[in-house]
Amino acid sequence: MFLNGLLLLLVILTPFTTSLVADHILSNDARTAAAVYSGALLLVALAWHVLWRHASTNHRLLGKHVTDAQARGITRQYYVGPLFYALAFLVALFSGLASVVVILLIAAYYAVTTTTSR
Repeated sequence: MFLNGLLLLLVILTPFTTSLVADHILSNDARTAAAVYSGALLLVALAWHVLWRHASTNHRLLGKHVTDAQARGITRQYYVGPLFYALAFLVALFSGLASVVVILLIAAYYAVTTTTSR
């Protein structure tokens, strides 16, 4: 329950950070706004990853229909988020717009891999 509560706490930051980056993406503050945005998304991705690892270890909280191969595939997908959100954070130090582009590419990756895994 603690991990789920932590995830929910971090998720509620998303509207604020999204609004922040939308308001400042074309201003001199774009790098700072993008760093806050990508940092918040990095924390959410890490929380998802930790929660998944807790749930999937020894099939602790997974349904009986979930195979080991499926669980390993999801685990591999969950490495993408933290890695590339960290990259987006580093890119934000140089260009806010480029950081947001990296974040959009991450969203596209998850959109494609989610629909192809069904």
